[in-house]
Amino acid sequence: MNFQNIFFSALTALSLSLNAQETLKIEDLGQLNLKYSSIVQVDSLALRPIKALVTHKTGEAFQLVAPFEPQRHEFLVKNGEQVKQGTAVMSLSGSEVHHFMEQFESAKALYDLAKSRYDLNKKLFKQKSISNDKWLTISQNYFENKIEYGHYRHFNELIHSIKSEDEIIIKSPLDGYFFYPDSESISAGELKLGQVLPINSLRVQAYIGVDDAKKLKSFETQNCKIEIDEVSQVSEGYFLKAWSKPISRQCKLSFGQTIRVIPHLATSAFRVPKSSVFTIDRATYILLKQGLNLQPVAVDIMDSNDKVYFVDSATDLHNKEVLSTSVAAVQGVLMGLGGE
Repeated sequence: MNFQNIFFSALTALSLSLNAQETLKIEDLGQLNLKYSSIVQVDSLALRPIKALVTHKTGEAFQLVAPFEPQRHEFLVKNGEQVKQGTAVMSLSGSEVHHFMEQFESAKALYDLAKSRYDLNKKLFKQKSISNDKWLTISQNYFENKIEYGHYRHFNELIHSIKSEDEIIIKSPLDGYFFYPDSESISAGELKLGQVLPINSLRVQAYIGVDDAKKLKSFETQNCKIEIDEVSQVSEGYFLKAWSKPISRQCKLSFGQTIRVIPHLATSAFRVPKSSVFTIDRATYILLKQGLNLQPVAVDIMDSNDKVYFVDSATDLHNKEVLSTSVAAVQGVLMGLGGE
């Protein structure tokens, strides 16, 4: 390319850039079919669907633990079944059950006796009628029995009914989903019976790109949109683990279900038809209707779907109308290709 061609190319580019700033009178566009669309402001952008899991955060489930190992335990509800508070969920049987009931009654009797003695001598101690050493012994005995009794009492509160001296029925302590234990025991002499996940603890969990995680606003499922509750600060490769807020029943999701969700990122953008966007000298524009005129306005494309672009602009586009038909013809006018 010689110097003359370079000069005219640069001049043409400059001319097109300048033409793109011109205001066009609508009456000068002749018989062109001009239609307009309202520009819509949006506060989020949708990403492509990703895989997610319906689950719960660690520590949210109520653990059912027996302070003994029964010879036999039988589940009375299905794994993952929704239960009400007080629902019978399992049966425990064997000689260990009878032994526990005896220990519970013994611990209760000792606690009642220690408490009665503690309450009586507390008044005497305040009156300085007993020595410090005697009061210390009484107090130690009371609190030791209180702890021991509490250990048995907490499990006893889970008993729904007593079928025989060797068999008891365990109930759910709250409304939720009952799950079988994921391991047989947690320590010697104890048995993990299962866990109850509160109704309002189901969440959607997914992995999101590190850059997108900073603006992550919500997950959209087939039936609902769920706000984000927490994003982990510990990266796993290029991703961060994100948790939604507890989901409602309207979402119609089940624990353990693998689903596809649409992540939405918080943003400030405007939605315009794809037909409204054109390019001059590598810059992107739309044509705003300003009274009886059309004004080219530069925009930056942030995202898109099949029919629209999501754009940003230095010009306020709120509540404005944009040309959506015959845009290519108007573009030709701006480039000096049509009309006088």
